[in-house]
Amino acid sequence: MKKKKWGVGIIGAGGWGGLAHAPALKVLEAYEAKAVTGTRLESAQRAAELLGVERYYIDASEMARQSDIDIAAVTVKVPEHDRLIRAVLEAGKHVYCEWPLARTTAEAEELLVLAKERGVQHIVGLQARANSNVRYMRELVADGHIGQVLAVNIAVTLPVFPTTNGVVDQAHVYLLDASNGANQLTVGAAHIFDAVEYMMAPFIEVSAALAVQYPDVTVLETGETVQADAPDHVLISGKLEGGALVAAQIVNGGALGFTLRVIGTNGELVITPRDGLMFQMDRLNLSYVSPSGEAEILEAPEPDVSLVSWDTLPGPGYHVAHQYIALSKQLAGETAELPDFAQAVRLHRLMDAIRQASQTGIRQAVE
Repeated sequence: MKKKKWGVGIIGAGGWGGLAHAPALKVLEAYEAKAVTGTRLESAQRAAELLGVERYYIDASEMARQSDIDIAAVTVKVPEHDRLIRAVLEAGKHVYCEWPLARTTAEAEELLVLAKERGVQHIVGLQARANSNVRYMRELVADGHIGQVLAVNIAVTLPVFPTTNGVVDQAHVYLLDASNGANQLTVGAAHIFDAVEYMMAPFIEVSAALAVQYPDVTVLETGETVQADAPDHVLISGKLEGGALVAAQIVNGGALGFTLRVIGTNGELVITPRDGLMFQMDRLNLSYVSPSGEAEILEAPEPDVSLVSWDTLPGPGYHVAHQYIALSKQLAGETAELPDFAQAVRLHRLMDAIRQASQTGIRQAVE
């Protein structure tokens, strides 16, 4: 399956596709962005011109059927994921879908079955797993660098989230509707919880409290007030396989920041922001704190950058690029570690357990 360049079609280049996927593909030798799709012909054409892509479509199915499209990147709003992924799979093409995979766990489970039946590569955008410091922390924990893990403590404030402090821009009003499947729980919190499972161990049980602390949200462009029913504050306690206890609070307010502490019998590992971005986009700072309180900054081994040459500072596309690097290896028949639709289903089930725990006040087992 070796190929000099893999052709990628970006579905939804006007948003995250243009911010993250297009810049990532531009600096990767193994790929070439061949086409984009948009909801309107004019916007699709503008996106293609802006990104330097030759072709543009308003029909994702038509784009996916083109012979030079090997991979379709689904980067649109979550409610459209199910329909568009099905179109890509029907065309027999590989698919890289941003997280959340779907609005519901049932949708995600059906997409996993279809992707397996088609025998294609299926990748989900849990890009924190491509972060070199996240991967390094995983190694340190596994090697016993801090002894037995006793606790994980997470505190996050998200003033850069699109629905910040009771205001939202028009493009992100859909985040306020819980039925759309994208909100503070399924985006801001889920990316972090996935990294916790990746670095340490799976959740086996969870308690939770979800709140809508800004039920009336102002639209920036119009001044209109919109009602919200999606959670904007996430508070959980849980247990990981192996016995470590987790306490996490994700708040829609305060000054931008996050701290993730993994506390063991022989010190702790601490993650804080480096770039001022959300957890899954930030390169992160990693340090070790000994039982005596002495802190040591740790530098992860450099990620595999043999296929990427950055001429700009890291940003939204940085970890996306490294996901694509791993995918190119997998497409070439090598072994590569990538989050796929099966992992997405696992994370959707964790979100279900958190919602159920919040609704019932009863601690839930996590499948």
